[in-house]
Amino acid sequence: MAGSYRHEDVRGVPPGWKVRTVKAREHRVRVAFPPGARAKGSGVVVAVLHPKTENPNTCTTRQKNPAELLLMGANPMPGKKATRERATRIRAARLNNPYDSLSVHERLAFGRLGLGKAQLQSAADIRRARKQVAANERFKNRLPNPGGASAPPIGEEADRAQDLFERFHETESSHYTVLSEPHMQSGDYTDLGEFLDIKVKPANGGPVQVISFEGGDVRLVSDAGGWQLYLAGNGQDLDEPSLRVFSDGTEDRLHLGKARTIAYQAVKWHPEVPDGARGKDKPYEHRFGEDGGTEPDVWYSRSMRRLILGRASYHVEGAGIVN
Repeated sequence: MAGSYRHEDVRGVPPGWKVRTVKAREHRVRVAFPPGARAKGSGVVVAVLHPKTENPNTCTTRQKNPAELLLMGANPMPGKKATRERATRIRAARLNNPYDSLSVHERLAFGRLGLGKAQLQSAADIRRARKQVAANERFKNRLPNPGGASAPPIGEEADRAQDLFERFHETESSHYTVLSEPHMQSGDYTDLGEFLDIKVKPANGGPVQVISFEGGDVRLVSDAGGWQLYLAGNGQDLDEPSLRVFSDGTEDRLHLGKARTIAYQAVKWHPEVPDGARGKDKPYEHRFGEDGGTEPDVWYSRSMRRLILGRASYHVEGAGIVN
């Protein structure tokens, strides 16, 4: 700046005061402000910077009251100020969209009506959407039950499993898959995704091993509360040489070691998922104990041909597994 302007001192800067430079048309005005919170009218002009091509002694601006220069430089034109204030209000409205504070249940309910964040920009929009959802529910409740009196009601466990699925994938649960698993009690479970692999620290102290079932149809599922993980599906075959890598035991339920990570593939729609992966079938990996929790034990049942994960401090919550 010094190379483009000629400097003219007006007064000295009092000790402790802060100096700010503001524009005054083609000039620059240096204004000093006292310590503490800035009060209107507290600034004083301490210097004027004239364009280098201008003679300060013949400058008409020099004849003006320095306070007028301050007024020209510090106060923007009303039109520009109004434009900036409007832009600030728009940005604030975007950052404080009430849609972001809605629960997953409400977002899904609004989504079934074709209403998303683009349509729900204000609290009034949310209120109207809630009335529309309530009206639709009243209409559905008046319809006869297509299953008749003998149709079994959906139990609490099924509701919890469905809710966990919707929170984990951020999308509506639309179907059930019926499986018969020898190591799992009958009930309702949440499908988290396709099982890819699990890394296990062997019980015999060897290096970490990766277990995967290529060619199998294995799913990673959890109980309705999200406290227990299971591997469900056929193809979980481990032969004796593979088992001896982990332990020399001969029991049917063989302790393999501690699980370090588990990987699965799933479709997730959460806002925190990167744009390139959102809504696509992508791999995810969870590190057990990453938040100070414990690593679960891993067993293999020779008779059932199933890999079994023990209980630990992990918990299925929101978009992933927390541990």
